[in-house]
Amino acid sequence: MQQLANAGPLDTFPVIRSGNVDQTDHALRAVFGARKFALWGSHSDFFVRANHWQSRRIGISYCSYGAKVQVCFPGASFFRQQFSIQGGADVRIDRQARQVTADELCVVPAESDLEINFRPQFEQIVLRIEAEALQSKLSALIGAVSARSLEFESTTRADKPAMEVLRRRLAFCVRELGSEDLLGSPVAVAELEQLLILSFLRANANNYSSRIDARPRDVASWQVRLVEDYIEAHWNEPITIEALSVATSLPARSIFHHFKRARGQSPMEFVKQVRLHQARRLLEGSEGDVTVTAAAFACGFGNLSHFAKDYLARFGERPSETARRTKLSRSRQAGG
Repeated sequence: MQQLANAGPLDTFPVIRSGNVDQTDHALRAVFGARKFALWGSHSDFFVRANHWQSRRIGISYCSYGAKVQVCFPGASFFRQQFSIQGGADVRIDRQARQVTADELCVVPAESDLEINFRPQFEQIVLRIEAEALQSKLSALIGAVSARSLEFESTTRADKPAMEVLRRRLAFCVRELGSEDLLGSPVAVAELEQLLILSFLRANANNYSSRIDARPRDVASWQVRLVEDYIEAHWNEPITIEALSVATSLPARSIFHHFKRARGQSPMEFVKQVRLHQARRLLEGSEGDVTVTAAAFACGFGNLSHFAKDYLARFGERPSETARRTKLSRSRQAGG
């Protein structure tokens, strides 16, 4: 019972809490698409805790088993990467031996068979990204349709700077999902998906890495303005690199590099400022009462505390103070 009391990552999205092998086998097949499950260690040490959150393009899972187990998966439509929280595992990807530890990670390609042999006390977070979503982001990033399928190097060091960025952003996403605010804003979910996908492409060396890391093309000032125009017209939608690339006819990496050089902030930072002004407009509007929560979610903010902090920094007052002031002003006008 103590195991049930301990909080873990993504606990708001539980899949199973059990020391029963048959229940575990059923849950792994039904939710994760496993083909085989076997307990190799002691029954007394075995207790599975598994959670999973799924959006259209990505999935994030947490699992631990306590004892030594084996789980096998058939090929799937997504790439996946395991991140060790504690301990390690031995894996086979299409019969090629790899391992997952605190120091080493591997990418499991889409459509590849996967066998995971969990060492005792191994805990992991798994990031799954649909292959189609990766290809789409890659094409927008480099400014050309990717003619070849993505192929990743077999292993990645955990201390690689780009991998450390991915791990931090994944941890951030897990925390945001734990607060449940994020789910109130589909725009925020879509943009977090994008952040993880781009970070994944940069963190794991692949057959397009040289093009991803190549010197960005030069951009004219009017093209930077096109980015601003697009964002101001579509602030209430997910701002994707595919859309920015179409709007400017430029690779996304050139857009981001030159926008920041010209404006002193990234396009996504500019998006935040536009959305903050829109939230203030909603809170000060005369068409009816708008709550702080409704304004935040309507403007693409998926964390209410972060929204309040950013709003205070931009306008010198909390969004609740703006709403209160607006309500008081309306009341005086109605009374007068």
